[in-house]
Amino acid sequence: MKEQLQLLMRLQDTDTQIDQHKIVLDRVPKELQEMARNLVSLRHEIAETQDTLGITEKDLEKKEAELSTEQEKIKRSERRLLNIKNLKEHEALSREIRLGKKVAGEIEETILELMSRLEQLKKNLDRKQAEYDDCEKNLIDKKTQSEKMLADASEALESLKIEQKQLAEGIDQEHYKRYTMVRKFRGNAIAEMVNGSCDGCHIAITPQLGIRVLRQQEFVFCPNCHRILYVKPENIPLPNEPL
Repeated sequence: MKEQLQLLMRLQDTDTQIDQHKIVLDRVPKELQEMARNLVSLRHEIAETQDTLGITEKDLEKKEAELSTEQEKIKRSERRLLNIKNLKEHEALSREIRLGKKVAGEIEETILELMSRLEQLKKNLDRKQAEYDDCEKNLIDKKTQSEKMLADASEALESLKIEQKQLAEGIDQEHYKRYTMVRKFRGNAIAEMVNGSCDGCHIAITPQLGIRVLRQQEFVFCPNCHRILYVKPENIPLPNEPL
């Protein structure tokens, strides 16, 4: 029984290592994919910001041209005003100049808004570009690290699977079947009895059951989680000590 239990404990340790390497082989590619998706998303955001920036710059150029045209019209009207003697014509042209200055003022306000928007867009573009550069560098570094990590995990996994098979061959089929079934539902099938409790589910073990575990003459199962119970050799009383 002791030999079988030791084999099962070694198998559980091997299976745990296998699970850990499988997690790495599953997790790392997903992390790389997520980083790549984030990079693509940032690239789209940069492109959209650049497009908006270009449109805003054209709008600003258009408004600056409109302002220049309006200001030139005002100057011409002001020069004409100096030579007009007729009061009625003078008042009409004055109204035209005032209207022109109002229009020019509105254009100037729009220009200021566009300039402010451009400044913000440029800041956003710089920030997104810096973020993109950092993400790209992180992805390159991650890929370099991951190549070795994945290669090491794959190599270790192959070796552990061989060990797993060899251990399984030395275990009684009924014990192996029970081990496999419990491990499927509990994550591990063997638990240490610590201070009179199952270390797997933390339920208290009855004194009678605890004595059977300490004797190590049979497989003893936790009545709650059904794991195989064991105690470390240093925690087993000496033959002349009471159980």
